[in-house]
Amino acid sequence: MNNAKEAEIMAHEYIPRDPRTGRPLVTGRRRRKVVDTAYRPSEGVWDAISIPDVLPLATGALKACEVQWGNQPHLVSRLDGVRALPRVSRKSEVETHQALVGALSDLKPEVRIAGLFALPYCALNIVTDLFEHLHELLEDVDFSVRKAASDCLATVAPVFPSATEETLRRELRSSVGYRSKAAFKGLRDLCQVWPEVVVVHLDELLREDDVPLRTEASKLLPRLSKTRSAAVWDLIGWSLQDEAATVRVHAARTLATLANSAPRLAAILLETALFDEDDAVRTHALRSLNRMDVTGFRMKRLCLDGARDRHRSIRHTCILMLPRLLIESEVREHANQLLLQETDPELCDLLRGMIIDLQLEGSEEEKNRFLAPLPVDEQRMEGDDHRQGEPPQLLADIEEGVPEAEDDEHLLGEGQLHPPQEQPPEGQDERPAPDEADIGLDVGADHDVDEEPDWQDAVEAFDPGAHVPDRLLEDDDEN
Repeated sequence: MNNAKEAEIMAHEYIPRDPRTGRPLVTGRRRRKVVDTAYRPSEGVWDAISIPDVLPLATGALKACEVQWGNQPHLVSRLDGVRALPRVSRKSEVETHQALVGALSDLKPEVRIAGLFALPYCALNIVTDLFEHLHELLEDVDFSVRKAASDCLATVAPVFPSATEETLRRELRSSVGYRSKAAFKGLRDLCQVWPEVVVVHLDELLREDDVPLRTEASKLLPRLSKTRSAAVWDLIGWSLQDEAATVRVHAARTLATLANSAPRLAAILLETALFDEDDAVRTHALRSLNRMDVTGFRMKRLCLDGARDRHRSIRHTCILMLPRLLIESEVREHANQLLLQETDPELCDLLRGMIIDLQLEGSEEEKNRFLAPLPVDEQRMEGDDHRQGEPPQLLADIEEGVPEAEDDEHLLGEGQLHPPQEQPPEGQDERPAPDEADIGLDVGADHDVDEEPDWQDAVEAFDPGAHVPDRLLEDDDEN
């Protein structure tokens, strides 16, 4: 190794390097650091203290020193040195731990407060005696120290649940407002990392006689409802049957989440919450009902019974669920039965709308909604481009557009093949002029209208001076 720093780095973690260049190889995943970025002390003037001066300032060996922070000179003292101990805790663990313990037991309250500021981050290396000091400082004679200790407990509880379990249990039941508030804040943060620890605390808190304490504990149930745990489901079931309405309200807030994660369990718990005496509990139950699958027999029976409940909101929601549960004929049958005992005008109108079959009894416009649209012919005939987009003409409109004939010339006679305005095909009615040579189809045929057979005209046309004798028919010709 080139130097001691590189040897220290290689001792802590292995870094693959390119043998040609010596640079670290790029991998798809970086190694997670020991301390999370979010779990760090806030920034301040103590961050400007140089590393060699941190421990002397924290122990009191160095009274003060000048640093530059925010482009301005600042004079730092022991308080700032104690707050800067997390910066050197990994390099000098033992010395840092001793300096922190000395600050937590110092006679000056401000030094003890500075020690509580550094405790959550220095405890990641050595935890010996630190939480014992925290437990004592929660009962300190100075109010500012007690307040700082409560804030410190809320910070360390999610990271050190075992070390703070007894302290947190005591602070949750404290009669002092800020102390119990800070303890519940730490318990609320525990729901994300250690939900099983929260379940242990809630199991005890929901059995307490103090209603405000049970109410605060029930506020954590929605955070735990995403956890697929039988212990959590038991807590929700107990809370829905609690005597205090405030506890039941917070427990009912979990039904919407359970409808997605555990629908069968939500259907069982919904039977208890839907017919609760408190309006807020029923409201949360009705919201979860709209998200649940109501095709099962249990949910079908629940909705049919809810349509006859004495609370209007429950009846209204369950009546709206009838089309999802039943076919049209069954919906009309149940609507007729419900209409006999319903007194609310709005719900009566809703039931009458379910009874009427619009396809048969509705207005003309309502009936037309059930008709299928006419098919559209995409192929257009030639010459219809100029009429594109126009509606088709009716026969009466076409007859109105034809002018009436003044005489019978425009009418087709019986057996007439062509209309008067059309000309016959070329050459059909042309007759040969007289003196034209025209050979007929038979011997005596005459198409020239000149009283002579066509064969005789042909001979004369060939030789005008020739005499054509009369031809006598023989017996064979006659045959």
